[in-house]
Amino acid sequence: MRDREQIEREMFRAREDLEQNLDELKHVVREKIDIPARARAAAERGKQQAVDLARRGADGAKRLAVRSKDFTKERPVLVGGVLAGLIAGLVATVLILRHRNRTWFDRLLDAI
Repeated sequence: MRDREQIEREMFRAREDLEQNLDELKHVVREKIDIPARARAAAERGKQQAVDLARRGADGAKRLAVRSKDFTKERPVLVGGVLAGLIAGLVATVLILRHRNRTWFDRLLDAI
């Protein structure tokens, strides 16, 4: 049978081991539950994604501007026709809206 001193030493080592494991577990739990740090990390990831999207959008806009400029130089008649159609449509819309907004009395006076 083991003597009392040996049993006490084993109990002491076991207690120290348990305390060390408990400290490590507390540390891990604190890291997992550290909400502000996790929120900061998520916000930083979101900012980086927004910067990347903005950069890609700006690059795409530049490419589109260059392509449209080239298209305009290659087909000036087509672009002029489209613009003339847009202006004619705008003028027609304004005239129709002005005609619709006239009151029945104005129409009656025009008819006389």
